[in-house]
Amino acid sequence: MGKRWLWSSLLLFLLISGFAIKAKIEPYQYQLSSLIGIWDGFAEVNPELINQGFVVFKDGGYDGQFFYLIAKSIFQENHWGLVVDSYFFRMHRLGLSLAIGLPSYLFGFSYYPQIAICVLWIAFLYSFFCLYQLLPDRKYLALFYLFSPFTLNSNLLLVADGFFTSLSIISLYLLRKDRPIFILLFFLTLTVVTRELGITLLPCYFFYLYNKEKKTHAFSMFFPILVFISLLICLRLFPPTHLGTNPLDFKDMTDLPLFGFIKSFFDSGTFHFQLKESPKFIFLLMLLLLSLFFILNLKRIITEIDAQLVIILAPILVSLGVIFIAEEGYWRSFDNLSRMFTWCLPNVILLLERIRSKWLSAFLFCSSSLFLFLLIRILFITPNKEFYLYL
Repeated sequence: MGKRWLWSSLLLFLLISGFAIKAKIEPYQYQLSSLIGIWDGFAEVNPELINQGFVVFKDGGYDGQFFYLIAKSIFQENHWGLVVDSYFFRMHRLGLSLAIGLPSYLFGFSYYPQIAICVLWIAFLYSFFCLYQLLPDRKYLALFYLFSPFTLNSNLLLVADGFFTSLSIISLYLLRKDRPIFILLFFLTLTVVTRELGITLLPCYFFYLYNKEKKTHAFSMFFPILVFISLLICLRLFPPTHLGTNPLDFKDMTDLPLFGFIKSFFDSGTFHFQLKESPKFIFLLMLLLLSLFFILNLKRIITEIDAQLVIILAPILVSLGVIFIAEEGYWRSFDNLSRMFTWCLPNVILLLERIRSKWLSAFLFCSSSLFLFLLIRILFITPNKEFYLYL
């Protein structure tokens, strides 16, 4: 892929991103704060944390509000009096709140949505260039990541999944290009405290560095784990006065394999299906395509296994496991489903560069179809919500 195609693609991506942002905020007086998704209920119980003039929805918000509330609580109010849905489910995922909260503290939290957009898009574009550099031959495959419906949707919702994926790709680039270890450790630690699934990368990185006779660097991979464990201990030792409006643990978010998909078609024992739910079948197809790839290529994978391949496989296998056991609430929501595939996509691209497979190619084709559906959904399907500007 030549530089002209590369820069033309980047320009197209920025135009589509800007168009999508405009379409999402237009019904709400073009207020960027509407992207945060603050619900009236959480505004009422956290009145000191909501900025004046921010959009508040009367009939439900989204997870972006929790990253905002946590960031505001840490950097401005400096207390643990905030109320979220589930304290122990949210508070160990501080990476995005820290990354956006610090510049918001410096420039003012009234600019939180603008800063969030800048942080998310800069991290993503840098990770795109990293992925582009990691592909030795078929660099055009990086375009599937640039136009990832999963990362775009995550970033439009101002949630952490796209940011987490960007950090993991940047970390892989730093590892493969032998950049200074302290820079790698910084990005890896931020990855782990953004989402705990990042811990699965650390053993892979350990063996990669150990095999390259960089034993000191290999053992430094324990540092992000120590930081994460220390964070968990602090959260347990100094909990807030309120553990959340709906405290959850791991078992509440899981079910038997694919039972969540089946249950998502039933309400009180009655089967239902609407046309807008059809993307669930594309997500299911993508899940099956990846599963078929691993079943049919298991022998080859075992034969060719090395540290680099393990680093690519780990995020895909972990994501597959999470999707298989996801409870029905995830399968009922396009936003939740798309977020679960975010980490998969760039690693599938790296895997396809190494092992050519029609199953992986079909996965990328499905991803492209969902990108088009995402734009259609933003323009024509997503209903407008009742809102008011917080006073």
